[in-house]
Amino acid sequence: MKIKSLIPFLALSLIHSPLFSQQTQAPSPSSPKKIEEDKSKAAPPVMRLYDVPPAREPQAQAPEEVADYLKITQTQDPGQRVQLMEDFLKKYPESNYAPAFHQAATSLYQQLNNYEKMIEHGEKTLLSFPSNPAILSLLALAYTTGNEWDKAIDRASKAITLIDKLTVPANVDEARWKNERDQYLAMNYASLGSCFVGKFEAERKAQKETKSTSQPQGGTAAGEAPVSGKEGEVPSKGQPPAEAQNVAANHLASALASLSKAVDLNPQYEYALFQLGVVFAYQNQAVKAMEAFAKTVALEGGFKNTARQNLQSIYKVTHKNSLEGLDQMIAKAKEDLTQKKATTPAPPQPK
Repeated sequence: MKIKSLIPFLALSLIHSPLFSQQTQAPSPSSPKKIEEDKSKAAPPVMRLYDVPPAREPQAQAPEEVADYLKITQTQDPGQRVQLMEDFLKKYPESNYAPAFHQAATSLYQQLNNYEKMIEHGEKTLLSFPSNPAILSLLALAYTTGNEWDKAIDRASKAITLIDKLTVPANVDEARWKNERDQYLAMNYASLGSCFVGKFEAERKAQKETKSTSQPQGGTAAGEAPVSGKEGEVPSKGQPPAEAQNVAANHLASALASLSKAVDLNPQYEYALFQLGVVFAYQNQAVKAMEAFAKTVALEGGFKNTARQNLQSIYKVTHKNSLEGLDQMIAKAKEDLTQKKATTPAPPQPK
């Protein structure tokens, strides 16, 4: 049965990435004093106007600042804790604790689903720790949620490059470390995939608008001859240019590659599986789309209902408007996921 397009049958093509909670930790920064000591061991550089030596670390913070710091560390509620951090950063913007608080606030605002604040504190964290893969990963997630696709792609790509170069630290369980690394890689690949799906949909929408505004208006004007030949050749009226079609196709191909990597790294990544089903539906690959949606349903998470609705719609189209055998497909998907879970370490649980 030839299907022109599966997309009209889908209940929802794109759902933004949720800001799910995940504990992150970055290495402590070197103090200005330690940086100066390291520099003294090397050959003295040529001084320039913009080579300003870092300020020396003070011997101790003011008692009031230390008291405010301790109050934050003793507060457990995420909302109250992050508000205390905000107050502290306004009161002591140059504090030695500021970089660590910006990083902690990024994680707390993730838990609170406030992506604007995640971005604010995440970007400030990068000023001190520009190669922090955890913060880059969270920023990619936040920018994806806000449909700022180019920024999300930039942060996710940088995070992936950094994570790929990491080596197992000493005295760390290698299996657990590899599992956590794979979770971060999967999260970033899912962010990339979601962004490329969004860019594809935006390009597709633009093509439709171009098509609707370029419909023939009573034929060719008097005395105007149609252009022929390769030089100066134009697409037929109502059709988007080949370049635009290629751009959209490239976005979809990039989405497929990224989401496939996310699922390879984490076979039970519900969001990536759902988005993968969307991509396969856009490509009119009904069998693969149903497989991805069936696995999403089998995971019984937040995307279950929408995935089931999409699965049923495609199943009816490919099975003569019948749902017979659908439950068996979902059962098989659940069995496949169970087998993969047995060979894949469980992801770290948020604290």
